[in-house]
Amino acid sequence: MDDKARLAVITASAAGIGLVVAENLCRDGWKVILSDIDSQKGEREAHRIGAEFRACDVGDPRQLERIFTGLNRIDLLINNAGIMGPSGPTWECPYDGWEETLKINLTSHFIACSLVVPRMIQVGRGVIINMSSMAGLFAWPTRVAYGVSKWGALGLTKTLAKEVAQYGIRVNAILPGAVRGDRIEQGIAAFAKANNVSLEEARSHYLSRQATGKLVEPQEIADTILFLASDKAKSITGQFIQVSGGFE
Repeated sequence: MDDKARLAVITASAAGIGLVVAENLCRDGWKVILSDIDSQKGEREAHRIGAEFRACDVGDPRQLERIFTGLNRIDLLINNAGIMGPSGPTWECPYDGWEETLKINLTSHFIACSLVVPRMIQVGRGVIINMSSMAGLFAWPTRVAYGVSKWGALGLTKTLAKEVAQYGIRVNAILPGAVRGDRIEQGIAAFAKANNVSLEEARSHYLSRQATGKLVEPQEIADTILFLASDKAKSITGQFIQVSGGFE
């Protein structure tokens, strides 16, 4: 790998959207650091695509700090970590489930940004992409912790973008709709349980909200991120980019 290659750090990237993005970046000549709580899978996938792996539970600030140890220049940070959180009415949401969801989906993004921004300021450029969700734009009954965390990610994105634009740093958020993969299957199962409907009814509910009537492919998210990370998007910052199949 060329020492002058652009460097990307991606949290929760041993599978799903994060891994697809990492594969694309590696093919485009980026130096990529995969990070994930699953060390075995992370090591295997990093070796397969030609990336470096650093194990991390993003819920632990000390482990998050270790991801960035020795990295003086970071060109791209993708805050991809997220969990589904508890399902059920707001007044029944368990406190520990609320805390865990906010810690992984929002606080980890805040901490990673706080660690990376000073490095980006030193070199006068950088791109940060926070993974939010269409749940950050709508009320999300029975999923209060998840919804609040995704609304929070948008607030973090907009605020930070205003603060760092003067330093040549761009910050945007991706808002996926229902994306093919394990996470949406978990969401469908949780919706079915919380609303006492079948899995097929829950799946139809999700797809009915997307104008295309089909799941978004992880590659479509990766294509958008590569564009945002490029100089073609040098005037795009503080934006909430929907890749949702027309979700409403």
